[in-house]
Amino acid sequence: MIRRVTELTMVLLWSAILAGCGSSTTSLGGSSACPTSGSASSTGSGTLKIGTKGFAEEQLLAEMTKEVLNKHGFSTDVSFTAKDPILGQALESGSIDMYWQYTGTELQGPLGLANPPGDLDLAYNAAKTRDEARGICWNDEGQFNDTNGLAIKSADKAKYGATLSAFGTYLSTHPNTVLCVNSEFLTRPDGLPGLDKTYGHYNVPGVKASSQSTFEPAIANGTCEAGEVFTTDSGIAAKDLYVLQDDKKFFPPDNVGLLIKGSVQTAHPEIGAIMAPVIAKLDNATITDLNKKVEIDGGKVPDVAKAFLQQNGFL
Repeated sequence: MIRRVTELTMVLLWSAILAGCGSSTTSLGGSSACPTSGSASSTGSGTLKIGTKGFAEEQLLAEMTKEVLNKHGFSTDVSFTAKDPILGQALESGSIDMYWQYTGTELQGPLGLANPPGDLDLAYNAAKTRDEARGICWNDEGQFNDTNGLAIKSADKAKYGATLSAFGTYLSTHPNTVLCVNSEFLTRPDGLPGLDKTYGHYNVPGVKASSQSTFEPAIANGTCEAGEVFTTDSGIAAKDLYVLQDDKKFFPPDNVGLLIKGSVQTAHPEIGAIMAPVIAKLDNATITDLNKKVEIDGGKVPDVAKAFLQQNGFL
């Protein structure tokens, strides 16, 4: 399961609540042209409601969006925080106007695509095409990929190699190497079975499973020689770990894009152009470091987001 797919709790209750909220924009129905002809130098007006999920990475993206859109003349509201699929329902109902979504989460969730393309661009375009038919517009494809991965100590890269292929070759002659994974990883198609089928040599005696979701501390202290992580986790930067490159593109992609309700995009086609330079600055290393500043170093999301924007000339 991709990191950003969450349990669909209270879906029916929230659907009823959101349906009764009304909308400040036109309702969905049919396809949307999703115009993107606006300019990044445009000056906007009116209030835009930005939704967010409740973890640092999403909150940072929402805060950056708020700051930059405010600079361009909009008034913004970032008070709506929820999980999937509630955010999507809020967008459809008009309770919010936009939020940052992950391609794999969208494709395997509301769009029902069990096996998304392994390439980031192909996954983004698949989500974009399918959502346009629902009146939802994708903007600003991000190149950081918050998906499953395996990490090692940075100092061990020479020993194990830099890729999943190289590490598989190492496991073929060192089958007792301790590889720590979540229990679900043992049986999921996008877990150990698929990893072993794609790269070979991963179904070895050294695999240890537990209920933990990630293993950064255990990798750092040597309890695990390699372990499952999410690829933009703050612990990767905090513990000086290295994520093995998925050179055969096995793990489902999960990069972000800015989802905007079609009627809002029609009214403000410049939003995507305004935010595009910001998301272009966020590669895996950069977003991981920003996550660390919030989750490990104790920085406040607004402060960390504003500092990043100022350092890069966006404010």
